[in-house]
Amino acid sequence: MKALSRLLAAALVALLAACGGGGSSSSPAASNPVPNTPDPDLPEAPRAGEGEIRVLSNRADLISGGDALVEITADDSALLSGAKVMLDDREVTGQLTATSEGTLKGLLGGMVLGANTVTVVLADESVLERQIINHPNGGPVFSGPQLQPWQCTNEQAVDAQCNQPPEYTFQYVPANKLESLLTNFDPENPGLPQAFQPYDPANPPADDSIARITTDEGVDVPFIVRMEEGVMNRDRYLIMTLYQPDQPWTALTPQPQWNGKLLIHHGGNVGVSYGMGEVPRGDIAGTAPAGAELLLGDSITTALARGFMTLSTAQANLGHNANLVTAAESLMMGKERIIEQYGEIRYTIGTGCSGGSITQQHVANAYPGIYQGLIVQCSYPDVWTTATQFADYNLLSNYFGNQLPTDPQGFQEVVTSLLTSGVIPAAQWSAFYGHLPLNPVVSDLAFFPSAYPNQEDCPGLQEGVAVYDAETQPDGLRCGLLDYMINQFGPRDPSVWSSNEQLVGRGFGGIPLDNVGVQYGLKALQSGLISGEQFLRVNREIGGLSVDIDYQAERTVADPQALRNAYRTGAINTAEHLAKVPIIDLRGPDPGIAHDAYHSWQMRARLEQTQGHADNHVIWYGPAPLFGDTVFTTEALLVMDLWLSGIEQDDTATPVAEKVVANKPVYARDRCLSVSSLFGPEGPIVPLTGNLLYPDPILPGLDLSLLPPAPAEAGVVVDALSGQVCGLDVSELPVVSELPVLGDVLGTLGELLSPLTDPILNLQQTVVQTRFGTPRTVAGDSIETLTNKCQLKPVDPADYPLALDPEGFADQVADIFPQGVCDYSKPGEGVMPTQTWLQYGDGQQVIYGGAPLADDGASAPQGWASPAFEVEIR
Repeated sequence: MKALSRLLAAALVALLAACGGGGSSSSPAASNPVPNTPDPDLPEAPRAGEGEIRVLSNRADLISGGDALVEITADDSALLSGAKVMLDDREVTGQLTATSEGTLKGLLGGMVLGANTVTVVLADESVLERQIINHPNGGPVFSGPQLQPWQCTNEQAVDAQCNQPPEYTFQYVPANKLESLLTNFDPENPGLPQAFQPYDPANPPADDSIARITTDEGVDVPFIVRMEEGVMNRDRYLIMTLYQPDQPWTALTPQPQWNGKLLIHHGGNVGVSYGMGEVPRGDIAGTAPAGAELLLGDSITTALARGFMTLSTAQANLGHNANLVTAAESLMMGKERIIEQYGEIRYTIGTGCSGGSITQQHVANAYPGIYQGLIVQCSYPDVWTTATQFADYNLLSNYFGNQLPTDPQGFQEVVTSLLTSGVIPAAQWSAFYGHLPLNPVVSDLAFFPSAYPNQEDCPGLQEGVAVYDAETQPDGLRCGLLDYMINQFGPRDPSVWSSNEQLVGRGFGGIPLDNVGVQYGLKALQSGLISGEQFLRVNREIGGLSVDIDYQAERTVADPQALRNAYRTGAINTAEHLAKVPIIDLRGPDPGIAHDAYHSWQMRARLEQTQGHADNHVIWYGPAPLFGDTVFTTEALLVMDLWLSGIEQDDTATPVAEKVVANKPVYARDRCLSVSSLFGPEGPIVPLTGNLLYPDPILPGLDLSLLPPAPAEAGVVVDALSGQVCGLDVSELPVVSELPVLGDVLGTLGELLSPLTDPILNLQQTVVQTRFGTPRTVAGDSIETLTNKCQLKPVDPADYPLALDPEGFADQVADIFPQGVCDYSKPGEGVMPTQTWLQYGDGQQVIYGGAPLADDGASAPQGWASPAFEVEIR
């Protein structure tokens, strides 16, 4: 780089001299200029080559860890023969290998932090040049100043960023899983033994005691998995893949059993932490105990058996880290490492329940390209509209006295509160909750405290750190979601500072939600489910939350900057950028332990609002609470793989969003009966059997693959014939229209019966699918519930038609809402589209609310996915 800089500087001097620059205007040279006369003592400027330096493992300005997988191309590939490659002033030609495609490819290592210049001098002396920006392995890359303090809990840490050398271990699946299950069962330690057993390469078990697996590309190998565990972005990651311990593996020559596909699995819940966490290792949000994958399904083991690689990071576990940006950053860094150490990726599928669904849908919308397909279970669309729902639950439960007692005296207080709240216990709770009471109560108890824990219980915090106390420690660490997200939301404006903020001289993290003008129970009042007095009393006394997330008599008031930034940054999932991503949503009925089934249709409504359709969104509804069916995770992986492989092979010029719809397999359809899984893409998958029968039956001699697979259309027929039970619209089902006889019969029958079946269908959407609502839908918001703060309108007597005196009743409402009430016919305050790939500064300087990445001229990390997916980072 220094030599090239000197060369360019010399060329510039020569140019200035030739033009008379820097000399006296009365000199002979100036009066008799000789244009374009080179100085024979200065070298000529380098000639730009015709070719490209591609950075495959990430965008060139987002590289981390000191290395990058690059590929060098030339319009005339012969010019690469004898080419010289420099990394700054160091020759690195030996790190590259000539490929059969006529390129040079290799892992360039030893990069310094900051700018690095790769220079290629081709055989004709022309030059290619590319700058690569390298960031610390410990981060940040684009998330801005990191959360402090941070506790490293790994004994191998070599610095304050928790960095350590990666560690490698092996596991294997026994050939006789039933025997392994029986011999390893411990009656004193209830639970099923894990499917995998430790494998020691120095002392391996006998070959015939290891199961063999045939991947989806027909490669037959022992079922041995290598686990790479290490640290990046100050937290743990885990990479697993089928591995032959006696064979080499490089990014240019992967072992043949890897099919180039990646499955990212996630953890559940929502929370914050000030220290390292553990990576999620199980399926179904990591909530299944070890060994239970045999009964509850396990797409991770299935994926490994088919040849997938898997990735999990602690930072992308929402229960450990509720920060969307650092979660995306860790996944980006994880994909980069896989490409650099193992090879380029064809496509990436996400999977996970609860918090795992939020991470996927958050990240896919705000940082598109990380995933090519999503499998979400017991899902929510995001954290911050869900936070509004849970805050409403908390306020209503507080009003109802609907809290679990902690002692006998507390029990008496709870009973007294229930009897004096002015609302009939249980019978009328749903009229305000918009839901059966169990889910709101459980969500209030389970999620609300973890999202804003007691300061003395702050997770991951090392001893000796002073924590916030409003009375005794106002300058202490504030442990909670708002301050955890301060880079994204920004601090509160001085005009609204509390006394403690004024005391410490800084604003706390802003609040991106609000209940000013919300008429709790409005639709229940309009339908006669509650009395006018009950409506008035609840809305008069409901109160709100302070910046410390403590109850207050006044309503919660959103901070304008935080509200706008919640939409802008993707913390509220507005769903504008999901059309290129197929989504399979796996759902069971309520009560789903706070996982309201309505959230699946909430996400669909958002997609329909932004895209004009939801053809990339599939809902599988089953009988098991939370996850629908124990075979859903496995079957969804097969269907998503089929869907993405179709897109991958589509080499037309069609936009990716259209390819997603055009290549949607018949298996990817809405359904509500688990029996449809009998018509799976690889033969029958028996409902509610977990992984007992797939991918390899645990009972010897039982081979379901011997059964002839039924055509996919058979599943459609089952769905159509049971359409009223499932709540499906028969006319909308794919393939039905392509079967003339069936289509005509069902169409005619549907027209004749629709006056009778439509009311039943609407009822079943509530009774079967449990499509309940939220306190905000009861207050008048739409199913999208994207309004965290509403626009206001004057109180209108027409909204209270059942009142004996609507005008007088409206006057009482106006006394409660002097500023007006919510007008849900208008967009919410601060609503704006999510901006993609925002960055929040560097390790020292923060950009609150984020800013777009600079245009690097080549934003496609070509190793992230096959060309058909057209991945860009911008």
